[in-house]
Amino acid sequence: MSMLFLDLGNTRLKWATADAADDWHAEGDAAHDQLDSAFAVWRVLPTPTAVHGACVAAPALREQLDAFAAAHWGCKIAWLTPSRHALGVDNRYRRLEQQGPDRWAAVLGARARFPGEALVIASAGTALTVDALTADGVFLGGMILPGYRLMKRSLATGTARLPDAEGSLHDYPTSTEDAIETGIRTALAASVDAMVARLQARGETPRLLLAGGDASQLTALLNTPATLVDNLVLHGLAALAFA
Repeated sequence: MSMLFLDLGNTRLKWATADAADDWHAEGDAAHDQLDSAFAVWRVLPTPTAVHGACVAAPALREQLDAFAAAHWGCKIAWLTPSRHALGVDNRYRRLEQQGPDRWAAVLGARARFPGEALVIASAGTALTVDALTADGVFLGGMILPGYRLMKRSLATGTARLPDAEGSLHDYPTSTEDAIETGIRTALAASVDAMVARLQARGETPRLLLAGGDASQLTALLNTPATLVDNLVLHGLAALAFA
């Protein structure tokens, strides 16, 4: 029987079922205002043996999922909370209650997929998170900054004349739209490259993992070749559940 894994992020719910950490079956995603579409699919799936999730969304959304699991499967969702040690990874985050469970799950998913490697894990979504993991399994911490769309909106709402408009990437932008587009994408990519350089300065040879809906906005500007990955949070939850 399969387990169900849930990644309730800032803008979307992602989910997958699996019989083993690397044996996935059904999977899907839904916007926050379209959770009924996920529920409709789940109603025809076999009842999962357990449900594991990571949540950074509003409590009301988590409560909807809890209510569905209780009503239709008679079970409680095991929501992840960050820990000091898991799957051979030591967590250096100073205050665990501040660490997003999605970030911790993504680190564990990355370690499970690329064991024994130093990793920079960049997730380009609503926010850009850039985390560092040593080859011997120490999670050093990382950065959080506004994502691509948040940066665009902040310029449009925080200034009188800068538009929230589509632009193009150029070495030397000559329009405001292109200047914003190039500036934001350059800043995001430079943050990722900076973390790679910091790990290299420690004597590590990191692999760069790039995930998230806006990953394509960064690849052309990165100094380090990136390995594109999907659903690291779900992979981390599965690795924990089947350990």
